[in-house]
Amino acid sequence: MSTTPSSPRRALVVALLMAVMVISVLDKTIFAFAGPQIIDELHLTPEQFGFVGSAFFFLYSVSGVLVGFLANRLPTRWILAGMSLVWMLAQLLTAASSSFIALVGSRMLLGAGCGPGTAVTQHACFKWYVPRERVLPSALIQVAIMLGAIAGAVALPLVIQKMGWRTAYLMLAGVGLVWLLLWQLFGREGTHVEAIGDAAAPGGLPYRKLLLNRTFVFTTVAGFCSYLPTALIYSWVPVYLQRGLGMKPMESGYVVMAATVGVIVLNLLVSGVSQRALKHGASVRWAMVAPPMLACLGSGLALTAMGFAHQGMAMTLGLFMVGAMLMNLLPAFANSIVAYMAPERQRGSLLAIHIGLMTSAGMLAPHLVGHSVARAGGDIAQGFELAIGLFGLALIVGGAVGWLLIDPERTRRELAGASSPSPSGPATQSQA
Repeated sequence: MSTTPSSPRRALVVALLMAVMVISVLDKTIFAFAGPQIIDELHLTPEQFGFVGSAFFFLYSVSGVLVGFLANRLPTRWILAGMSLVWMLAQLLTAASSSFIALVGSRMLLGAGCGPGTAVTQHACFKWYVPRERVLPSALIQVAIMLGAIAGAVALPLVIQKMGWRTAYLMLAGVGLVWLLLWQLFGREGTHVEAIGDAAAPGGLPYRKLLLNRTFVFTTVAGFCSYLPTALIYSWVPVYLQRGLGMKPMESGYVVMAATVGVIVLNLLVSGVSQRALKHGASVRWAMVAPPMLACLGSGLALTAMGFAHQGMAMTLGLFMVGAMLMNLLPAFANSIVAYMAPERQRGSLLAIHIGLMTSAGMLAPHLVGHSVARAGGDIAQGFELAIGLFGLALIVGGAVGWLLIDPERTRRELAGASSPSPSGPATQSQA
């Protein structure tokens, strides 16, 4: 185990990592808030708008996995710098887009740049903490994502309304440049290493064992189910609020902001309680698995009721906000679960694979909503709510299965045993 990094340096790096996640979310969500203007200016059909929303995720997962493997070998400082350059280029290209095809291409490029973001940022953050201290820092990165959503909900509708969606994209490219300069000045790598099996297995563990154990599989399944509705925040949610429920742009921003504040409070509260429980000897399964799986179940029930109960507007919004808050408790815990079971030298790639598989739901969800809206005769409210109800049912299944089958401590023991030298190895040969 290496020396513990200084707290001031660690705090500064974590703050910069949180900042880049805020920018990443702004880069992703601007399309959603600009959606009504883009639909009108480029004359997009519901299917086309849904396809553009899904296009963001076409390279998102693939890029996330590939760069995650690079994170095993290259400093995260330089990977994050390269990613920010891709984001800036994508924003400039989007601002210049004048057709459906150009919009699809720029969104695919942005997805390729953003895909590794969460995994690489979490990996960079985890380098500064020991395993049982990682729940709260992981939650802080997730909170940064929510802060980005709040900043977007407050600022983007106003900027887009006053200056137009193209100017908003150009401004975000400038914000990304400022962060890149600060990161080059102050960004550093953490040095803490504590992992299972590293000394015994210098080449790491076979990915078959890492990817096919039940903890990884069902953590990822639950994450996939939770990301189906989450992905809509980058495309359909503001359009649904504005065109489906008749809200003004700023009003839709306030709804997103209120739900996001709830997500932040819930993440900090539950992750703080979980980390204290771990320090006092609670099992990892009860402290890290039970909270997010219960949240998945609760979110699924709320979204299913929203989709199929057909209540009034106030009840519909209430169910949507409850579902959104609960389902966004999962990512921080899921990342901590994967990091807990992963060997340090393979943590970056395993996080990337988990997040890549989870966010692949984004390729499906916006496109499904587009088809659902089209089948409803262009009725955005009816089509969106039907899709949300189906996604809620998937969340219930994912949460229930995860509750039963995810067991990080058992998986960690099994992987540690798999990485230990076989008793019938060198010793047996020497006796022969």
